[in-house]
Amino acid sequence: MSRLKVFGDSQLVIRQLLSLYEVKKPEFIPYHKYALKLITSLDCVTLEHVPRKENKQADALANLASTLASCSEEINVPVCQRWVVPPLSHDIKEKEQVGVVSVYEIEKEDWRQPLIDYLRHGKLPNDLRHKTEVRRRASRFIYFQGTLYRRSFEGIFLRCLGEEEATKALEETHSGIWLSNEDNVRLRLEELEALDEKRLEAQQRLECYQARLCRAFNKKVRPRSFQEGDLVLAVRRPIIMSKRMGSKFLSKWDGPYVVQEVYTNGAYKIVDENGLRIGPINGKFLKRYYA
Repeated sequence: MSRLKVFGDSQLVIRQLLSLYEVKKPEFIPYHKYALKLITSLDCVTLEHVPRKENKQADALANLASTLASCSEEINVPVCQRWVVPPLSHDIKEKEQVGVVSVYEIEKEDWRQPLIDYLRHGKLPNDLRHKTEVRRRASRFIYFQGTLYRRSFEGIFLRCLGEEEATKALEETHSGIWLSNEDNVRLRLEELEALDEKRLEAQQRLECYQARLCRAFNKKVRPRSFQEGDLVLAVRRPIIMSKRMGSKFLSKWDGPYVVQEVYTNGAYKIVDENGLRIGPINGKFLKRYYA
């Protein structure tokens, strides 16, 4: 065999064999040297990268073969979350079934989905331990416009990635593929606008809540206004609720007093029958005296 076409789902390994990247890990250097030795022994070798999502079945079979090669006993080996099961077709003869396996991929659960379900619908997993973990972690996450974000210790919201997105981001980082300056600026501006919109919504909710509290409080408030010459009673002072002021039957109001001067901020200056001036005193500590 003089011609060989090699397909690999690891872009890093392909580029290392093409001498575009340097092999830095010591444990990979012997494999790299041996692969180069095999390549040089052939006349023509073509190396091509295949995306991992298009190479799932071949990857599962390769992992299965490398696992079974080190075992002398007959065993069923799960590779990641792929199980080896007998073929479903019963039309194949027994002698043709030798060395034939069927590989079925079990769909992996997205780690973000329990958090999204809890933040959007308040839904928790059935498992008690998982339920407690989701409730504890949810305080550091927000779900905004179809995307899950995690708040960092610096207060910055970071976008959460799935398995495929994280793998693609790592491959792009190792391969040196970066966004252009304009695309990077555009993405940052979109994220800042989303955060500003979220902050504005929170501010609006806070203002509505404060307005409701103000209306509820004002319903119970009875404005008190007095004119000069009005007779009023004043709360006995100092007002110390933890100590008794005389007998329990003693009134907490003292007076009467006469309003001598009215201020614009709701305060009054009052005098008693002996001409002793008291004040200024807030109107909430006064009430009208009816002789």
